[in-house]
Amino acid sequence: MQWSTNGSQANGTGQLSQQPWLGALLYLTFGVLWISSSDYLLGVIVSDPELYSEFQTYKGWLYVGFTAALAWVLLKQRQSAEKQSAQARQLFEQTFELANVGIAHVSLSGQWLRTNDRLQQILGYSQLELQAMTFQQISHPEDLSKDITQLEQLKTGVRREYSMEKRYRHKDGRYIWCRLGVRKVDNPAFGQPFYISIIEDINDLKNIEHELRAANLKFQALLDSEAAISIQGYEADGTTIYWNRASERIYGYTPKEALGKNLLDLIIPATMANDVKAAIDHMMTTGRPIPSAELMLERKDGSLVTVFSSHALVQLPDKPPQMYCIDIDLTEQKKHEQQVAYLAHHDALTDLPNRASFVRQLTQAIERAERRTQLIAVIILDVDHFKNINDSYGHSIGDELLQQLTQQLKAVLRPADYLARLGGDEYAVQIDDIAQPEDAARVANKLLQCIHRIWTLSNGMEVKLSASAGISLYPLHDLSAEALLQGADAALYKAKSEGRNNSAYYTDGLTQSARERLMLESRLRAAILEQHLELYYQPQVQLATGQIVGAEALIRWQDPVEGLIGPNRFIPIAEQTGLIHDIGLWVIQQSCRQGVLWQQLGLGNLRIAVNVSAHQFQREGLAQHIADTLLSTGFEASLLELEMTESALITQHADAIGLLQRLKQLGIRLAIDDFGTGYSSLAYLKALPLDVLKIDKSFIDQLPEHQQDAEICKAIITLAHTLGFEVLAEGVEHQAQHDFLKQIGCDEFQGYLFSRPLPADDFAALVLQGLKQQEC
Repeated sequence: MQWSTNGSQANGTGQLSQQPWLGALLYLTFGVLWISSSDYLLGVIVSDPELYSEFQTYKGWLYVGFTAALAWVLLKQRQSAEKQSAQARQLFEQTFELANVGIAHVSLSGQWLRTNDRLQQILGYSQLELQAMTFQQISHPEDLSKDITQLEQLKTGVRREYSMEKRYRHKDGRYIWCRLGVRKVDNPAFGQPFYISIIEDINDLKNIEHELRAANLKFQALLDSEAAISIQGYEADGTTIYWNRASERIYGYTPKEALGKNLLDLIIPATMANDVKAAIDHMMTTGRPIPSAELMLERKDGSLVTVFSSHALVQLPDKPPQMYCIDIDLTEQKKHEQQVAYLAHHDALTDLPNRASFVRQLTQAIERAERRTQLIAVIILDVDHFKNINDSYGHSIGDELLQQLTQQLKAVLRPADYLARLGGDEYAVQIDDIAQPEDAARVANKLLQCIHRIWTLSNGMEVKLSASAGISLYPLHDLSAEALLQGADAALYKAKSEGRNNSAYYTDGLTQSARERLMLESRLRAAILEQHLELYYQPQVQLATGQIVGAEALIRWQDPVEGLIGPNRFIPIAEQTGLIHDIGLWVIQQSCRQGVLWQQLGLGNLRIAVNVSAHQFQREGLAQHIADTLLSTGFEASLLELEMTESALITQHADAIGLLQRLKQLGIRLAIDDFGTGYSSLAYLKALPLDVLKIDKSFIDQLPEHQQDAEICKAIITLAHTLGFEVLAEGVEHQAQHDFLKQIGCDEFQGYLFSRPLPADDFAALVLQGLKQQEC
């Protein structure tokens, strides 16, 4: 009610302001009524003449006071209205002049009445120049008719407003594109009706559109001869005007058959015809392309083909719009997607479910078993020493073995049992609803017996296999799929540690063992930070002279808790956790620094051999780091020897050769470690830029009595010298081994016969002792 009253008062005040005579008439009427009625009433009430005269005076003062108050109220309202009007005018002026778009008041005949600064900047004319013209004079002829048509609709009230894109002639003579919005103002308070025009400069956008359109035409011309992508062109009514060779391949129609035919009759199934026609009509009317989509279209023979269809509307000058369709045949992609979806949950080699599928299946089985109070067994199988088969005979032989093994495991298991390959040579088996925990061991032993035999390959080769198994049970050992797998894996680790070819159940003791490994990892991280790692050096001796010519750097861990820890215990953990990269780089840096210190002590130019892990080979930047280390320490590159195992070089075949070549360019010596235990071919060895072959200790242990090992060593030395490599024998512990290796031409050796690995100071003392003996 208050809003309505205020509005009425404001409306009354506005009428009095616009029609003063009405106010005067009201005031006169009120005065006459007041005087006549008040005198009459006073005469009726007061009879005493003196008292009557006194009341007449009071009446006069009351009238004067009332009229003064009324005048004050009217003047105050007038002042407030004028103030609000002034503020509104000021706000309008600021909006008009400061707007970032052009604003103009235009008469109904098209005359520019008023323009803001932004519009003058867009068109290049001053206010006075524009006021001397009409908008028709500077509109592009091709746009004017559309503009005038819509303006007439606005003038007659058919529409309230309109917008369009049009061109105006700039003062410098060029035409610029603008976006125009127009609305009619027909309020008597503003005088004669006029138009408000909002004009936005879009010339740069139009130029970009033109360039994109030209580029699109060039691109379509380029695709005209593309055999893999179907491109068709259609008139607005669907008549085919372009049909490339890929269209013929995908849909079966030749260009002669397709051209002139309607799109709906060529490739659109009858069920889609109405929707496609409506979509084309909408695109032609609005100029907006149909969204790209995957469609099932029809071939000439009636079969359906899946394509990804994109559409473009081409508006050539002085021509009606044309629609171009770009269809990509998805037949092969669909097949590939199905294969990818299958492979995402299956192993490509054995066609078994993979780890993700196994976890999902086991999770579902756990949910069922929880409702039915059933036992579930999870068995993880791992083929013993399978890596040796891959390294010795090649991965193709290993793959064939895994395929045979898979078929045999399937034959042993029941149809209800779930077999999966977790990766490598590791399998997982899920057995539902077992009666007793011991039943899981029985199944595991059957599987182990299946594996433990001689396997014959397609090439006639025979390989003997065995395996180990770890078992975990739901709900005895854990309640989740991942936890059960982890438990079975821990049990597998126990089975392997107990001699392999057997099975083990998950126990709390295994959990404790896993925790100990985690603690060892944590302490190893601290050892790296606190510099508890140190290098020992085992002399490398020239067989011909007996002189020390170098040393192999061997890492040791001086642990505050356990004392000296050998690399066999912590290097596997370092490789599993990625710490091997930091450790390996530290060993290279420390070895180079030690080599420089020995030179300063007068020990001469001793080579230092450093082992490089296969994991380091997989990390980028190794060569650059070594180059930076040589530069910062001043150690000569020719005195640094990097040792790599055969397996590391084989698994990184292509990358290994490139990395070795970069290292060789730095001047670094390269050695292949544990030679003879891997699967190197002669052609592969020849391609490697090596300097040294190190014969593995397993071939040295039984020399010279073991005839086969002796012949292998002779063959390795002959092969190495033929390829230009030096030969170093590892693990020489007896004089007879030393003498035999010297006799067959081995160049150098290292082993306990000469010295165990020594701390740096003890090694230096040993070298100095040898130098003094030479002087004597």
